[in-house]
Amino acid sequence: MIALFRHKRQMTDEEFDTLFRQSYPKLYRLAFSMLNDQEDSRDVVSGVFADLLDKPHLPAPINEGYLMAMVHNRALNLLKHRRVENEARADMLHAVQSATSPCLADDDRLVEVLTFIETQLTPQTRRVLTLCFDEKKTYQQAASELGVSVQAINKHISQALRKLRERFNPLYKRNR
Repeated sequence: MIALFRHKRQMTDEEFDTLFRQSYPKLYRLAFSMLNDQEDSRDVVSGVFADLLDKPHLPAPINEGYLMAMVHNRALNLLKHRRVENEARADMLHAVQSATSPCLADDDRLVEVLTFIETQLTPQTRRVLTLCFDEKKTYQQAASELGVSVQAINKHISQALRKLRERFNPLYKRNR
């Protein structure tokens, strides 16, 4: 595959291989120090090298500093995505907990929330909620199972949370 890009690049296959072998360990350590996850760290570093293959023209020069900056930025993006996922999970948990708290007529409130979810959310959104919150799957796992993007999963959850807040959180309406 690298040979397909040779005419568009200044870097030969051998140069790319050498850059990969020499830089990968240090780039992996940087990613791991930020992410604390082996698989995510490998994905980040591999993604940086894949991006190099996809670019029609390489910026000059491709050196370790440039690669470190790419890994750093990609790891920061992943951390931000993790934070958004965690906030969405916390919001959903809070919505369910507040709907089921003892001071809010326990069973009736829970039935009301579940009925709302069944009648007001699309089947796909309900499936996403089931996968992510009942089955505790990650957004990536849910996306793979449903054959959609992680962004689509995030969109379904965001819309569901917004609708639940609008319906069941009186403070939400006042703050908007």
